[in-house]
Amino acid sequence: MTDRQRLHATFMELCSIDSEPKNERPMADRLTGILRGLGFSVTEDDTGRKIGGNAGNLIARLDGTRPGASLLFSCHMDRVAPGVGVKPRIEGDYIISDGTTVLGADDAAGLAAIIEGLTVIREQNILHPPLEIVFTVAEELALTGSAHLDSSLITSRCGFVLDAGGPVGEIVVQAPEQAKINAVFVGRSAHAGFAPEEGISAIQMAALAITRMKLLRIDPETTANIGSIQAMGPTNIVCDRCSLQAEARSLDPQKLQAQVEGMVQTMKSVAAEMGGTVEVEIQRCYPSYQLDGDAEPVRRSAEAAARIGVPVRFKPTGGGSDANHYNNRGIPAVVLSCGYEKVHTTGERIALEQLDLLARWVVEIITG
Repeated sequence: MTDRQRLHATFMELCSIDSEPKNERPMADRLTGILRGLGFSVTEDDTGRKIGGNAGNLIARLDGTRPGASLLFSCHMDRVAPGVGVKPRIEGDYIISDGTTVLGADDAAGLAAIIEGLTVIREQNILHPPLEIVFTVAEELALTGSAHLDSSLITSRCGFVLDAGGPVGEIVVQAPEQAKINAVFVGRSAHAGFAPEEGISAIQMAALAITRMKLLRIDPETTANIGSIQAMGPTNIVCDRCSLQAEARSLDPQKLQAQVEGMVQTMKSVAAEMGGTVEVEIQRCYPSYQLDGDAEPVRRSAEAAARIGVPVRFKPTGGGSDANHYNNRGIPAVVLSCGYEKVHTTGERIALEQLDLLARWVVEIITG
């Protein structure tokens, strides 16, 4: 039912549009035009203004041609850096970039599959329930776009977020909560050659704290990582300020709380031990969620995957998506794997067959 050539062309066009976080204007304009051409009413919220970006979230609606509850499909418009000047090309059975940028299949694959699915529905006059489309901004910045989305504008109570690696047919039913930790270690400056013993090195405090923390894979449900450590100064002065950025995630909120508290306590104890101080700020980025097998989006997406002949597998994930916010706000939503590989790297790619299956999956979910 889908048009492979058209789908591939749409995908490559979207990959070619610059759309890093907070700079999604060209992508938003192009998608608005496509959706309106398919008969959708499209509005844009003021999230761009709130987060210092140049575009907001897009919310689109199409009346149903048969009775049924409204369905929500969602993707994000942004991509990670380096994501400017993407030059996609087909090489064998895959679409790849030229190796200097990411491809942007995360999340252009989802965008293209939804557009192709909607185009098929409209051009072939296939009966469908009411449809809502949400394309978000700044998802790659800890789900910032969907965090600012006014969920009261969404009437659907069955959602599908196309935004995960892995083969088509995999369905994410559980995702973690994430917390970010920003810390500033404060020591005391001194001449590094004449009187280093009079100084307290903030860099040394941060380094010692890191070595004492439990990091990376904590248990099957919990992870933690140091993202960056920053200090600026000449080598002849004991550095008195050093900042550290970290995160922790867990499928279990209690385990997340314990991990965060452990990291913070380690920093505080090291600072006190060395005679310095540490200022800590904790940001809860998004909540966890878990869906049962009888939840409508789980059941509907699984049945649709079976109809297109792909193996169905339910899985948890260590990453967040806009589905975290949807579920927390009373909109049950699963995340569908899109078939892309090596995500967030310049080796990112997607198999042509996976992209085709993804668009077919969208059609089957709508028509099932």
